[in-house]
Amino acid sequence: MTASDRVRASAGAASLRPFRAAYWFGGFNGLTWMVILGTPTLLLAEKLGATAFQVGLLSSFVFLFLPLQVISTAFLARLGFRRQMVLAWSVRATFVLVPLALSMLAPEEPRRWMADLLIVSVMAFCIVRAFGIAAHIPWMAAILPDAARGRFFATDHGIVSAVGVVTLLLCATLFEQLSSWNAFSIIYVICITGSACAVFSLTRLPDAAPPPAIPISKLPSAARRFCLQPGLFRHYLILSLLGSIVASSLANFTIYYLKVEAGLTSSRILMFTAAQFAGMIIAMTFVRRSIDVVPIRRFFQVASAIIGLVCLYWLLLVTGSDGLMPLLPGAYMLFGMAFAINNATHFTFLPELSEEHERPVAIAVFTATLGLSSGLAPILWGLFLKESGQTAGIVDSNFAAFFAIGIAVSVLMVTLFARLPDHRPHANR
Repeated sequence: MTASDRVRASAGAASLRPFRAAYWFGGFNGLTWMVILGTPTLLLAEKLGATAFQVGLLSSFVFLFLPLQVISTAFLARLGFRRQMVLAWSVRATFVLVPLALSMLAPEEPRRWMADLLIVSVMAFCIVRAFGIAAHIPWMAAILPDAARGRFFATDHGIVSAVGVVTLLLCATLFEQLSSWNAFSIIYVICITGSACAVFSLTRLPDAAPPPAIPISKLPSAARRFCLQPGLFRHYLILSLLGSIVASSLANFTIYYLKVEAGLTSSRILMFTAAQFAGMIIAMTFVRRSIDVVPIRRFFQVASAIIGLVCLYWLLLVTGSDGLMPLLPGAYMLFGMAFAINNATHFTFLPELSEEHERPVAIAVFTATLGLSSGLAPILWGLFLKESGQTAGIVDSNFAAFFAIGIAVSVLMVTLFARLPDHRPHANR
């Protein structure tokens, strides 16, 4: 048996059976966020008359409030991993009632405050999420076998992607068969149900010993140390910040463009998003078998290269190549593959950036820093892309520049990721 075979056997022997509830949580949680933070809510915002800048805000909140995750780590010692997540996920579900109420109002001529209220509800959802997410990765890293951690996250992403396909196909069918307002109402009822099931699934998972107490006053110095001290943490953080410049905004602005500029129906756009999740499933089918043994940088390089191809496609499309429209499902499928590969690899690699006793703070600092960048990017891009005044729309020439920058960043990322070290003992060098 070769060294590679022994590594693969070790990774395969680690059982994930006791953690099946985590897969159920991933599926139901995916149902919730892909509605609240995904295409259905973007379509609702457009229905309520949101501008490109407001769409940028909706895209940014999930990232922009992640710095709260750093402060939230101070509560882990008192609440524990499971209790903090259950509390946060229970509270955040209440904010889904706002888009449900707006859908049930079914205004013929939406008032200005309606889009604003939707944005505030998503903002509150993301604030509470940041409090809970501080526990997620450290909790999973504490209870999962090290040699199967990558397989778990890859499988989890595959399950979430499958749920995404079913959810979006259901949404597309609802928009096709019902009035848009009735369709939105049913979608958000399903979303609330998924939130409740996600909370129940969390209660079925084994808890882990809480981390040592860290005073809030010491968190800023810890954050500075992680970010400024040379090492793997800073190396990977710089690469992630660079990659987020375009990638964090790409999906939402392309959806907005197809709805406002291309005039496509909601059901058709949802089918494209379903293709994106299908791409995620395809990618995870292959990644889960090798992510624990193949050098981590290879997956990041593949994801960056695919993002570059997607940006090239969109650059050609928005500059007048209308004949490429039939290839939209393929473009979204490729983007889904890149998104899934990058996310599964990212979550697998995060616990490697620090010692176990510092892991909650290190992950929180990393996620907060990257989240702040990924949150500001859609806001700034929204200002750059939007039509003048309160007119809904995107300036084509500026959108082309957006994708040109995306191509350049992707080429650079493929080169830089080649130097990323992988110190996992069970991974081939």
